[in-house]
Order: sequence, then structure tokens, then C-alpha cells
Amino acid sequence: MMSMLPSRMLRQRTALAAVRGLRTGSRVMVELKDKERPMTVNAELPDPMAGRRKRIAAFAAFSLATGSALAVIFNYEKTESAIVSNTMYYMRRSGQTIDALGENIEFAGVIPWVWGELNPVAGKINITFSVKGKKGVTGIVKLVADRENRREEFRIHEWSLTVPDKKIDLLAENPHSSFD
Repeated sequence: MMSMLPSRMLRQRTALAAVRGLRTGSRVMVELKDKERPMTVNAELPDPMAGRRKRIAAFAAFSLATGSALAVIFNYEKTESAIVSNTMYYMRRSGQTIDALGENIEFAGVIPWVWGELNPVAGKINITFSVKGKKGVTGIVKLVADRENRREEFRIHEWSLTVPDKKIDLLAENPHSSFD
């Protein structure tokens, strides 16, 4: 009985070593279900530095894809905001804008992009985006507005449409415009 005790301890140690992990070229005894037949595992561990460039390239591609997706999502939020929608609404009904761009005024380009800060909660708006009409002319809309607190309406400092030959002041045409 005493001779079996060290053998049992050896099996427990080797099983514990198997749980902790294999070393290169090590031999570990693992106990199977029938407990009489031991199994030897001879395995080379993979080199952790192998394929490093591939992992770095994959991480860079993942980071780029994630950053691009976030930029598109945040831009979509800007294009669908009430402020941009109201701006487009006024421009589609403005006589000067229709004369410059034509009917069917919409965002220019395949993916509409709104540049600048659009933070109505903080009361800061400073955006620029491109529009086009049926005439094929592309214009740039600029809107700069702010407010002190949420109870006030926005004060519009600049609201203009710039086409290749002139700059149209949309604020002069709609002096009582509000974005609330």
C-alpha cells in the first residue's frame, strides 16, 4: 500500500502539470477514464512571435474599419438631425436657392457628408455641407448658430449658400428662421 502512494502522487502531479500547460518537449502523464491506461502527450507549443506581422496588419485593418464605421454612423446622425432637415426644408422653398441650383435640392455626392460641429445640446452649431439641384450646380451651405441655454432659441450668425459665381445670404431671405 505504501508503494502505491508515491505512484498516485506522481499521477496527481503530472495531471496538475498538464493543467498548468505543456513545455516544449515535455512528457506529461494524463489519467484517462479507465485510470489504468495512462496517456502521454508530446506536443510543441506554438511560437507566440510567429505571424506577428499578420496580427498587426489584421489589427490595423480592424481599427480602420471600426473607425470608418463610427465616422459614417456619426455623420448619419448629423445628416438626419432636425437642424439639417430644417435647413434643407428652407432651401427647397427659397426662391434664390431654386434660382441658383434648380428644383429638387438634395445633398451632393453619393454619401452626404456634414462637416463641423453640430451640438444642439451644448448650443453650438457650425456646419458645412454640399448640395446640388436639378441644374447640376453644386453649392456649399454654411450654418453658424449658438445659444446660451436650452430655454433660448438659436441665434443664427451665418446661414449662406455659396455657388461658383456668388454667395447667397439665406438669413436675409428668412430673417425669422428658427431651428427649435
